[in-house]
Amino acid sequence: MNRIKSLYHSILEAAGLLLLVSCGQTKPGFAIIIDPQSYIEAQAEINRYLEVVESRGLHPFLVIDSWGVPDSIRAELMRLHADRRYPIEGCVLIGDIPVAMVRDAQHFTTALKMDQFNPSFSRNEYCVPSDRFYDCFDLKFDLIEQDSARSEYFFYSLRGDCPQRLRPTIYSARIMPRDNETGSKYDKLRRYMQRVNEADSNNNPLDRMFYFSGEGYISESVDARIDEKIELYDQFPWMRTQQQSIEYIDHKREKFVKNRLMQQMQYRDVDFAILHHHGAFDTEYLSVYPEAETMIEDVAMMRRFMREQMREGNRKGMSKQEVMRRINNYFGCEVPESWYKGALDPEQIARDEQDDIDEENNINLHFSDFTYYHPQVRMVSLDGCYNGSFHRDESIQEGYLFGKGNGTIVVMANTVNVLQDKWADHFIGLMGIGMRAGRMAQFGAFMEQHIFGDPTFSFTPAVKTGFDVNDAINNADDGFWKKQLKSGSPAMQILALDMLANSNTNYSDLMADKFKTSNSGIVRLAALMELSGYRDENFVECLAMALDDSHEMTQRLAVNMAGRSGDERLIPGLVRIASKNNTSERIEFDVTNAFHTFDSTMVLNEFDRYFPTVDCYLDHDSIGGLIRKALHSFTTSITDEVNTRLFDTTLTQTQRKAGARALRNNPVHSMIPQLLELLDNPDEDDLILTVLWEAMGWYDLSYRADEIAAAALKTSTDERFSERVRNEALKTYNRLQ
Repeated sequence: MNRIKSLYHSILEAAGLLLLVSCGQTKPGFAIIIDPQSYIEAQAEINRYLEVVESRGLHPFLVIDSWGVPDSIRAELMRLHADRRYPIEGCVLIGDIPVAMVRDAQHFTTALKMDQFNPSFSRNEYCVPSDRFYDCFDLKFDLIEQDSARSEYFFYSLRGDCPQRLRPTIYSARIMPRDNETGSKYDKLRRYMQRVNEADSNNNPLDRMFYFSGEGYISESVDARIDEKIELYDQFPWMRTQQQSIEYIDHKREKFVKNRLMQQMQYRDVDFAILHHHGAFDTEYLSVYPEAETMIEDVAMMRRFMREQMREGNRKGMSKQEVMRRINNYFGCEVPESWYKGALDPEQIARDEQDDIDEENNINLHFSDFTYYHPQVRMVSLDGCYNGSFHRDESIQEGYLFGKGNGTIVVMANTVNVLQDKWADHFIGLMGIGMRAGRMAQFGAFMEQHIFGDPTFSFTPAVKTGFDVNDAINNADDGFWKKQLKSGSPAMQILALDMLANSNTNYSDLMADKFKTSNSGIVRLAALMELSGYRDENFVECLAMALDDSHEMTQRLAVNMAGRSGDERLIPGLVRIASKNNTSERIEFDVTNAFHTFDSTMVLNEFDRYFPTVDCYLDHDSIGGLIRKALHSFTTSITDEVNTRLFDTTLTQTQRKAGARALRNNPVHSMIPQLLELLDNPDEDDLILTVLWEAMGWYDLSYRADEIAAAALKTSTDERFSERVRNEALKTYNRLQ
């Protein structure tokens, strides 16, 4: 290690790079990018980590970031990936490595749909802090500028002349402690790296895990949570044995579930936790204010509510009598005047405010809790929005990663808001058979989802496969992956489907056969998702079948894909779901959104044909009338909005833009001829054309996608349109290919 230190000092003088190259046979490389000060502060721990990485079969490259510029770091990663002897398969960014803030790329996110042309939003809100800048080499970006207030922020625009999909070339992870109330960033870095280095020698199969469901998540569907345990047993089949387990905690388990959750997370023998909940950068939203359990509590809560209403009225200049009259009208009865007692009394106000603070602290988990809360779970998946906002001075992922004790090694979390109806756990079963965490996250990547911590971390394989899954990804051919489709591990089958779908051969028939014959819900779902990339007859046929799938998530995501497809052959299946008496809560919610995209007349005609055959309802005609009325509303709301906004040239630019943006999450397929006609008009407002072409990119599963793509390609080379419009049209063309 003395050689390392002397090389490092010479590097600082020359402001260059440090590359550790050891003798030995060819093997995959791994890059450790670290800022100079962090290396000085944690030199011993980082040097030990190099040895740990090498012991895992990877050749370590240590790169001291002397540039402080994302483009230079990205270029170095590309160079190391091209190294003939030790091509890197991944990297970790340690310390103060600059953050790429990406705009013009919201189609890569699952939920962020903030209007980047609205001056009331700051670019820190609508740009995505994403390390896809560093690991997706086929994407192209234009630098906008470095932020003047936060010098670590670099703003980039995604270009149209590159593939518009996420398929990271390498995997990446962040280890980025901050100075805040939980301690010094360098103390946290040293402590974390010590934990990583010590964990390497432990024999630790993934054999104990649990999952949590927070308030309001996926409509609190009980069906979804029942099926999730089945999914997890499919991913980790060895956990069906007596001495291993998958446990579950629901936010309704008790009045304040926070302590129970924290205690569960502090068990040393829990390997993996999946936490489904809403979130903010500094908060995990676990539950809501508890319901009253007695009449006395009911009355106390009502009096507290009345006091707050009186205070709110007082702030608005309303008299006591005005507030009481308004409250009485709202409840339709006379509320006793005594229930407002103390509303404006300073002591009562202070007590109520303290009660609010105490309840909030008991209900949700905050970043400040990590001063005493020390999770021990080795790997944590956070579904909450913004919990992975590493670019901020504090974020929830940091609390998990840098806590005291022998705790968490890897966290998966999101930098911006995130869709609930997504399959975030698509490939997690691979962790149980020894896949590196970074490799696992590399598949099915999202713009906002990141790995935090050591991406080379892996669990000891819980079952024997006869091969190293990490090596297989680098070296196996299609024949190998076809054999894995018969594996007893659904996780391996899912990986095989993905590897084959991304080869140079069309495997649509194979995917369709796997969907139709598999007895595993997650394998069927994986096959269906791979089929969506082909957008062919097999996809539509299997999608129609999936609308009746026994696996809740397969059915739920099929409903979403049906709306994005718009093929009229899918209408009967959606009408059947809408007419059922016992649809799961989340599917009921999603089918409402799916109907937004279909022609109203076709949907209502199918309903009129089908509903007379439904015989389960006690009041058949009344229920049928209500469902039909709802279907009419669902199928006309978006078309009405677009017609009254986008196509009305007398409205303001802002109003028309809202009409165009409505099509992003609701691709109304029947309106495509009208929309393409508008888009072919060079005299149309430039911003409207740009926003509308972007919305057309959301038609990636549409049965009319080829029609849109042809028009987009034509516009992208038409000099009658501005460069901005042509670039957006090109981006949409590449998305739809």
